[in-house]
Amino acid sequence: MKNCGIEEFYVLRLLIFYVCVSYFRTFVSILNKYKLIMKRSLLLLGTVLAANFCFSQSIINDNFESLTNGNLGTDITGTTAGQGGWYITAAAAAANSAASNFVVQANNATHGKVLSILGSAGVAGTKQINQNSKFTSVWATRTPGNDILQYEFDVFSGAATTSENTARVYLWDGSAANKCVIGFTLNMATKKHTLVAYSDPLEFGQPEGVVGNWGYTFNTALAANTWYKVGLAWDSVSGEITYKIINETTNAVVIDQFYQGAGAGANPDLANIQVLAVPNTTVTANSVASAILFDNISLKATNVVDLLAVNDVVKSKTSVAVYPNPTSDFLKFDTNLKVDAAQVFDVSGKSVDVQVLNNQIDVRNLAKGVYLIKISTVDGVSTQKFIKK
Repeated sequence: MKNCGIEEFYVLRLLIFYVCVSYFRTFVSILNKYKLIMKRSLLLLGTVLAANFCFSQSIINDNFESLTNGNLGTDITGTTAGQGGWYITAAAAAANSAASNFVVQANNATHGKVLSILGSAGVAGTKQINQNSKFTSVWATRTPGNDILQYEFDVFSGAATTSENTARVYLWDGSAANKCVIGFTLNMATKKHTLVAYSDPLEFGQPEGVVGNWGYTFNTALAANTWYKVGLAWDSVSGEITYKIINETTNAVVIDQFYQGAGAGANPDLANIQVLAVPNTTVTANSVASAILFDNISLKATNVVDLLAVNDVVKSKTSVAVYPNPTSDFLKFDTNLKVDAAQVFDVSGKSVDVQVLNNQIDVRNLAKGVYLIKISTVDGVSTQKFIKK
């Protein structure tokens, strides 16, 4: 190797210096870009988290674990709050109306403590719990956009029984119209569940009738001795209703549907849980009381429906629009993809026969009402709602 002179040595050192500076500047530039990306990512994450926290306001949230086993309250007139801020109400003259019929008790390893409400052994007597003051204060001061009320709870179907006692969970409007914007009932004798809503029966596939408080009973009975998760959602702006039930033992979805209610613009002021003596005035005999169990009660104001951690309609990466909607004859698909199959379901979840032809289906033979259509393409499955007029 040739020895370097003094001048050559300085030139070589200067060259090395410039190379090092160049690499350092490149490194700093990359680091700054990385820091910027990280900053933007953290900002985006913070925005997402803030949105999630901002757009969901808890009104009631109780799993009863913090409460003491025993009576939920002492005042059956609903004047004095009991444990957990719950007010209990019962008609003093009716059977099983003591405070001891509202009890916090141990259940199983999954549910821990639950609330048991003992119904009447006769044909009269309604038991009720609520946290009305908390509901009205949060709803009146909710974050703009949180216009959806979402009610979730667990209910135990109980053993086979002849008791006509009925579990009811309601959201009531405070206006003179006395609207039940959305509700749920479970008859302990039949194990059949009913969706209650201020609605036009036509929107639920029923004969045309007057808008009012209606109950829609589903033919499929719930299994005995089983815990079920129930979710109700009501959009105060659009009036749309979502109804979901899951069997906790099998994780099977019993129902997951949405409907058009008529309660848009209502100003709800009461959320209550009841145990009714008998389901309606046509039942004239009942001599057996049933204890109905509730757990994990949650009521919140939110900007999006996410009942039981699942959206009201599940869509894959494909989304096929349908038109015209409503329609009286043909429903067409707005997509460049070939529709491989289409299934139509009525409000009870029953599949109805339709024919797919040239990316449209013939619905002329369907009764008026609301339907769901499940559309399959090469990209996946999309579920849409449409109305047959």
